[in-house]
Amino acid sequence: MSRSPAQPVDDFPEDVVDDIDSGRAWRQGRARRAAVWAALAAGPLALFASCASTRVPAHTSTRAAASAAAPVAAQDPSGFAQLFVSLWLRTDSSADDAHLAALRGFAPNVELRTAQGTGSAMSVAQCASVRSTRLRSGYWSVVVGCETDIGGQAAMRYFAVPVEMDQSAAGVGSLAVVTQPAAVAAPAPAGVPQTLYPADAAAGTPLASSVSAFMTAYLTGQGDVTALLSPGARVPAPASALYGQVQVGQVAVGQPGMDAPVPADGTTCQVWVQVTATDQNGTAWPLGYALRMRARAGRWEVAALEAGPALSVQVAPVTSASASAGSASPTATAQ
Repeated sequence: MSRSPAQPVDDFPEDVVDDIDSGRAWRQGRARRAAVWAALAAGPLALFASCASTRVPAHTSTRAAASAAAPVAAQDPSGFAQLFVSLWLRTDSSADDAHLAALRGFAPNVELRTAQGTGSAMSVAQCASVRSTRLRSGYWSVVVGCETDIGGQAAMRYFAVPVEMDQSAAGVGSLAVVTQPAAVAAPAPAGVPQTLYPADAAAGTPLASSVSAFMTAYLTGQGDVTALLSPGARVPAPASALYGQVQVGQVAVGQPGMDAPVPADGTTCQVWVQVTATDQNGTAWPLGYALRMRARAGRWEVAALEAGPALSVQVAPVTSASASAGSASPTATAQ
C-alpha cells in the first residue's frame, strides 16, 4: 500500500499550523530534557554541547506580525493650512529671501501679493481652521479664518486652502499647498439650542447658597473648595487669586422644587449658574458654569463641574440680522 506524499505545512490554515507548531514544540522540549539528563551523566562538556545543539528559534505568530505592520491613519492637514495662511498673508513680493524660502517650503508654486506703499503691511493676530473637507484620498480643502489688520483697518478674512498630502505607508507623509488660496465667505452661523434649566433657585435658599459659596471659593481662591465637594469629587480650581470678586447672578435648575428644603441624601440636580468675576485690574468677566449638585447630610454639595450646559434637541432659529452679519464681513474684506 503506497503512502501519499506529506502535505507541506504552509498549505494548512493558520490555526492548524499553530496546533502543529505547539505539538512540535512539546516533542522538542521532551527531547531536550532527555538529552540534558544524558549529558549530566556524561560530564560537563557533553552538557554544554547538548544545550547548544537543541536551541530552537521561537515561533512568531503571523497575526501579530500583520497587526504590527498596519499603517497609522494620518490626521487632516488643518494645522498645516493655518501655518501657511499666516505666513502667506505676511509675505509679499518684496519679502527677503528667508521669508520667501519659508513660504516655498509650504507652497512651491503659490503666487504672492503685490504690496503698494508702506501702508500696505499686514499684521495677523491669529489664524484658525474652521472647516476641513477631504476631496479625495490625500487631497483636502481647509478653510482658515484670520484676524488681520492693514493700515489700522481690522478685518476677519477667510481662505480656502487646497492641500495635497503624500502619505507614506507608516502614516507620516509630506504636505504641500497646491495653489494660492481662495477668499471665501465666513461659515454660516448655526442655530443655538435653548438650555434645559426650567426652574430658578432664589437667592438665600440652600441650593443657591451652596452654589454661591463654591463659585466664590473656586474663582477667588479664598476658602476651601474641597469642603464644598461631594465625597470623591475632584474639581481642580484655576490659578489662585485670578479674580478678586465674584457676583453670582441667575442660578437656573434642571428640576423643579429643588430650591425648597434639602431633599434626601443622594438626590442630584443639574444647575446652570451665571457669574460676573472681576479680575485684579477691575475688568468684569461674564462667566457661566454647569454644575451637578448632590444632597448629603442636610446640605447641597458639588458633585461635578460639567463640560457645558444641558441643551434641548430643538435648535433656535437663526435671525436674519445675525446671518447677514456673519456673511457681510468676508464679502467686504475679500482681496
